[in-house]
Amino acid sequence: MSLRLLYMANLNRLTRPRQYLAVVNIIALTVFLFATVTNQVVIASTSSALGGTRYMAKLLSLLGGGLKLSGDAAADAMKLVLSAGVPAVYGAEMGVDFEHVQPAIDKMKIYDPTYGAQKIVLAGDDLKRYIEIALKISCEYCCGAKSIIRENGEAACGCAHSQAMRGLAAYLLKNHSQMSNDEILRELARWKGMYFPKQMMQKMSGHLQSGSFTPDTAALIMGMKLPKYGQTNGAAPLPSEIKDMPGMVGGC
Repeated sequence: MSLRLLYMANLNRLTRPRQYLAVVNIIALTVFLFATVTNQVVIASTSSALGGTRYMAKLLSLLGGGLKLSGDAAADAMKLVLSAGVPAVYGAEMGVDFEHVQPAIDKMKIYDPTYGAQKIVLAGDDLKRYIEIALKISCEYCCGAKSIIRENGEAACGCAHSQAMRGLAAYLLKNHSQMSNDEILRELARWKGMYFPKQMMQKMSGHLQSGSFTPDTAALIMGMKLPKYGQTNGAAPLPSEIKDMPGMVGGC
């Protein structure tokens, strides 16, 4: 064997362990990444059972799955009901985000036209719009009122959830009047989803399958093309097209 051939043979013996080690490292990295993603899914499921809506919403945002509907009513209901991040129009100026629900409630309820410490007083067309919006939503999972206001615009419930929704509606009408009634209602419904995640996901899942929506669930799917869920197939209805009020059970 020539010196050149002997050198090449020795070189191959030296490089084979390095190549083998590189393959092992790639396999180990792949296994680690798969285990990490699996772990996050397990944590999210556990968090769901414990009511950890803040973590679930953040995970949905990180995975980028918030608006990709699959046709699975239960899975899509979670995507539609849970929100994450800072609301685009008003979040930064109000200092609220969907990962910190209680602080957001505390900041929004101060503008409640009835109970707020810095109540926003509405009149004329603004008051008319406020009544049209707020009559279409309630916090039925904690109080027995048919909506968060009475027909004259006065508060129908004093719970913190309804104070926050009324405060947000008044704030948006005063500071972002270019938003339509349906768009404002959608923001209230997004917060309602964070207040009552389990109940709202169950409600949304049932509505997706039946094709029958209330204004709050219609607001959350506004403008979307829906996959086929049971009787539902096609464009989502506008909240303003639904005349019946949300049902109420239980009490504060």
